[in-house]
Amino acid sequence: MVRLTHCIVAALVLVNLLRGDTDFWHRALGYAAAGLVLLRLLWAAAAARHHATGLRLSLKATWGYLRARAPRQPGHDPLGLWMVWLLWSLIGLLALTGWMSRLDAWWGDEHLHDLHASLADMLSVAVCVHLVSIGLMSWHWRQNLPAAMLGLTPGARLHAPPDQH
Repeated sequence: MVRLTHCIVAALVLVNLLRGDTDFWHRALGYAAAGLVLLRLLWAAAAARHHATGLRLSLKATWGYLRARAPRQPGHDPLGLWMVWLLWSLIGLLALTGWMSRLDAWWGDEHLHDLHASLADMLSVAVCVHLVSIGLMSWHWRQNLPAAMLGLTPGARLHAPPDQH
């Protein structure tokens, strides 16, 4: 579920960012991306019953991680979690502002359209930072993270040390 939603959301966002049109397909792809993010959040909430940490953000964990010089760990590291939440938040806000722009109350409101465009720009920057970070961390850890995320490498199923279960 995690890999599938990641790949589909990434494709939907990429197509929408490249197309840029505000037609039916732009809205449909945007709503589909937001719906998949919601599905992924529900999946994480269900999985949180079985895993202690889940997708919780923590400044303490982030500072500890940075002080330890970004050691490799299974799943998302603390910096990755911040990026996950940033990307998901931007996708959700884009869907919300896109939906609002179609309502009578905000029809033709340039401020809302400008906000939507700014959020799209922020998402573009965040995606670029995400991709560069994956490249840097792949080099730092000497592991092909995209292949691991897709389950194509032996390191794809990393497990936490016994003391972290």
